[in-house]
Amino acid sequence: MIRRLTLTAVFVMAVLAARGATQAPDSTRTHEPAPRADVLYNAGTKALDRGDVGPAVAFLTAAARLEPRARDIHVNLVQATAAAARARGVEEAEGSETPPSLPLSTTELAWIGALLLLLGSAVGIAGRLGRLPRASSHAALVAIVAGTAVSAWLLARARDEAVHPEAVVVARQLAVERGPDEPSRAPVLLGAGERVRLGARRAGQVEIRVAGTPIGWAPREGLWRVAETPRYTARYATP
Repeated sequence: MIRRLTLTAVFVMAVLAARGATQAPDSTRTHEPAPRADVLYNAGTKALDRGDVGPAVAFLTAAARLEPRARDIHVNLVQATAAAARARGVEEAEGSETPPSLPLSTTELAWIGALLLLLGSAVGIAGRLGRLPRASSHAALVAIVAGTAVSAWLLARARDEAVHPEAVVVARQLAVERGPDEPSRAPVLLGAGERVRLGARRAGQVEIRVAGTPIGWAPREGLWRVAETPRYTARYATP
């Protein structure tokens, strides 16, 4: 069983390596600089000082993805989210909470998964060659299963982000209209700083999803994808 899991771990690492080689980040394909948490933090703080709560939430959310343990980023993100809630007329206690997140970045989690797979494979192979006690096979099993679980979770999250990317409303008010095949209803109004997920696109509009459910269509320019916020930082560069 350990032999099969070892081969599976090697296969998973090969798949991840091939995926990383063939699917380079957008910044690599377009020769844009890699996103930096400090630049995003500074842009988010500047936007918050200006009262632009939508861009502030977007920048600071992107910064928190890169540096999830940075207290200054978290504090300002909470302040920006609270300011956005107040602008929408929502009670601060109800609208100032930020979505829970792991205290590890995606890159750190990817390294942890890869190292667990590598460690489990090495221990498993050494155990098969008789260089380690047979009891080590249990440790190899745990490491391989944990590494595979982490890698699979990261791949699933990456796929979800690719299909339904996270976005932040940057317009002061965004009207989400019904789709062409939906019954007539009043538009849903979203305010600056609200987080949503995006779906399909059509003629300058994008499908808006909240809690996994499509709620209608809105103009694309009223939202920023969190992954694309680095391209907007120049607008809030400190003189």
